[in-house]
Amino acid sequence: MIPLTETQVRGPELQKKVTFANGLGLVIGAMIGSGLFSSPGPVLEAAGAPGTALVIWFVSGLLALCGALCYAELGTMLPMNGGESVYLYRAFGSLVSFTFEFVSIVVQKPGGLAIVCTVFGEYVSRIAFHTYFFNIPHDSDEAVELADSVIPGYLPKLLAVSSLWLVSLINAVSTRAGIRVQDLLTVLKVLSAVVISVTGVVMLAKGTVVGNSFQGDPFAGFDKLAFGQYALAFYSGLWAYDGWNNLNYVSGEMKQPHRDLPRVIIFGLPIVIVCYLLANVAYLAVLRPEVVMHTNTVAMDFGKKIFGPAGGILLAVCVALSCFGTANASVFTGARIIYVSAKQGHIPSIFGKLTTNRQTPLTAIVLQGVLTSIMIIIGSFRALVNFYSICAWIFYFLAVLSLLVFRYTEPELKRPYRVWLTTPILFCIVALFLCVTPFMEAPYESLASLAFVLLAIPIWLVQVKFKEPLGKAWNSKCACTYFLPVHICNLTTHVPALVDRVRGRRHQGYQGMNMTETD
Repeated sequence: MIPLTETQVRGPELQKKVTFANGLGLVIGAMIGSGLFSSPGPVLEAAGAPGTALVIWFVSGLLALCGALCYAELGTMLPMNGGESVYLYRAFGSLVSFTFEFVSIVVQKPGGLAIVCTVFGEYVSRIAFHTYFFNIPHDSDEAVELADSVIPGYLPKLLAVSSLWLVSLINAVSTRAGIRVQDLLTVLKVLSAVVISVTGVVMLAKGTVVGNSFQGDPFAGFDKLAFGQYALAFYSGLWAYDGWNNLNYVSGEMKQPHRDLPRVIIFGLPIVIVCYLLANVAYLAVLRPEVVMHTNTVAMDFGKKIFGPAGGILLAVCVALSCFGTANASVFTGARIIYVSAKQGHIPSIFGKLTTNRQTPLTAIVLQGVLTSIMIIIGSFRALVNFYSICAWIFYFLAVLSLLVFRYTEPELKRPYRVWLTTPILFCIVALFLCVTPFMEAPYESLASLAFVLLAIPIWLVQVKFKEPLGKAWNSKCACTYFLPVHICNLTTHVPALVDRVRGRRHQGYQGMNMTETD
């Protein structure tokens, strides 16, 4: 997901009020999201063993930490509104920057929002049909299969689309209402993650759970995995950590950004990594691997096993509300990216208008809702994660590569915070691996992502590169189409008159006009 905070919308006049503690809370609240409650299954399925899956989660956290540190150098070196588009424009030119903006509007923001709404739909649909599972032992194949047989396939998507348009309506009616909803649900989201982590670790320490995922070799088959499977496992893990790339946006409002921004990253991301590792240990300590792999609602399955059916419903409600809050934040930020791009002339200006009475970007919200609805309808959770991640990591790679470009082309730039050179190099190597290898394991999602990236090139040629000459040519064409009928009419009038004059007769003119005049 590509975020846009109020800093970008309201400009540099915001006062510097964000302290280290405020920044730390922002980091943790932004990163802990729907991925923690839905990604463990896809990660374990791709990794094949619980030990390998935990390694994937740990390495994903380290990769997010490396990327965040690189972004911290970029943010303190170029403290401008716009984030990645600023770095890409300065390093590689307008084509790459425009492509990033286009893909953010068409793919990344709608794709990320579609994933969150899909998770919401999965959890709420299982809450609605939860009574069917009361008399069946949860940790059994019968319980897992029953969930898919009882719940209609259309219901999760219908609920996902409904939640999307509900949060869109909230943000269209009132910006302040959207922010209040976000504040309340962020607290609930973090509390749910803490409860899962602590409970699972306690159960594992007591050894009271029989048939958990840690029985047997925890790393069985890791040496037989293809590179593409590792990439897909990382995509699901990194989706859960998504949000690390917007940490530098708080620098414009921090009291001491040069000191506190790196500290927020260094302290905040390890807290999130530990929380994610503990939560996954909890899932694996309580549930069998078949259950974890099969479900997209692992938190509900966890709650049912520990607290019974009522506990499963309660935890699922908390997760669903957390996803609703994440979707609310995504609608809020995504609509403003569309609004700003329209103001810059990169997309039609109709999407850069505010409602007169409420001052909300209604047309931008509607456009985002339409694009997201399409993705929800045609995609599944795992396909959407792969589709979204490929596009996202292409530009994560280019953004961090721009840091290396600046080190070479602009060494004189002031860098209040400077990462070790090995950090961006290592990040770029891994990011390049993540961009290339999925074409073997998920070719359809990979080709679709690449197609959207390449689609930006002809649009850039029309909207940016040749916008002025094409505009002049279009205006000339319009002028020709306007004046040509006039000249034709003149010819139809004067040529017959000239012929008649040559023949010695006076032309009577346009007969219809004559009829009107005689009346």
